[in-house]
Amino acid sequence: MSSQPVEVVFLGTGTSSSVPHIDCVTAHAIPGSSNRPPCRTCLSTIDGSAEGRKNIRRNTSVVVRMPGKEGSVSVLIDCGKNFQAAALEWFPKYALRKIDAVLITHAHADAINGLDDLRAWTLSSRIQSHIDLYVSQATYEDIKRMFPYLVSKEFASGGGDIPEFVWHVCINNTTPFEINDTGVMVTPFLVHHGRLFLTAAPVASLETAVADMSLKDATTKVEEVTGTIPEATKASEVQEIIMPYMCFAFRIQEDIVYISDCGAIPDEAWAALLPASGRQLPVCILDCLHLRSHPSHFGMEQSVQAARRIGAKRTYLLGFSHEVAHDEYVRIGEVIGGGDAPADPTESELKGLGMIGEGEPIWVRPAHDGLKIQVSPDKLVKDETYG
Repeated sequence: MSSQPVEVVFLGTGTSSSVPHIDCVTAHAIPGSSNRPPCRTCLSTIDGSAEGRKNIRRNTSVVVRMPGKEGSVSVLIDCGKNFQAAALEWFPKYALRKIDAVLITHAHADAINGLDDLRAWTLSSRIQSHIDLYVSQATYEDIKRMFPYLVSKEFASGGGDIPEFVWHVCINNTTPFEINDTGVMVTPFLVHHGRLFLTAAPVASLETAVADMSLKDATTKVEEVTGTIPEATKASEVQEIIMPYMCFAFRIQEDIVYISDCGAIPDEAWAALLPASGRQLPVCILDCLHLRSHPSHFGMEQSVQAARRIGAKRTYLLGFSHEVAHDEYVRIGEVIGGGDAPADPTESELKGLGMIGEGEPIWVRPAHDGLKIQVSPDKLVKDETYG
């Protein structure tokens, strides 16, 4: 057994628009420009305090570094809008350089809009000759539509300096795959991430939309999705269809489960989410946008319910907006773990404590940008903030 620990470095822990919000920062700089009270979380990011640093939240992304067959393997999960800024800050600090694989959860901007910045790794083979990208068929089609030059060089323009990618279109619901003959196994599974709106689209175009979906089981057919459409519209065009939008989550070995964009976990996902051996997962990384629930993200109540069912040794929340500050999430997490309620709780803490429900105490804390977790070979977990 390797003596090398499994490491997770959080490159980003925030929602798509990131924290601080431009609205809050400009309202502070221009008196009278807003009728809302000052945002405690956003203002703390510009006061230079250590606590304020933990409230800077870029797009959700992590690097997992773990032992493989022939040395260390570094896997990046998602590459969003502010990936380059995150990499410039955290890659040197944690001696990260080569990227052995990129896993993409879905094709939203906060998961893929930084892919072009990976040219810094492959241009003139400065760090490596190419980067291996692992995607689903539907995500691949979306990237090809939005950034065709990333898939086919014939669409490159200007100087033609584009990243060198090797595409592995192999991510399928609950089907494990290996990262490039490294021995590192990944098990993907689908979770609900809001809704997909199809307006005035031919029925045939639903084939791609359902390619990654899991409604009741993995054999869902287009006919089942369109079964309630009036006959008059089936032959020509569909006026409007609302379907679940699905996003991939990943279990890496029996060490980590990563669920970054999730409004609900389907029943059929649990068999892939939890190790077949029945062993307790050391680390769960779990979505939590607000205290309140949201159509496409967990709120505090849903996050705690899922964390209790997953039962990992440690659960780290991420994907935050700006309404709740890092220290407030910490105090809520302490109570979830069986600690005493704060003596003088803030309004956010009171709301959060009212949402955690009844259940066994579990370890839950907010992740923050730059946090590093280590899982030892004997599955003990520690990090540089909580010990």
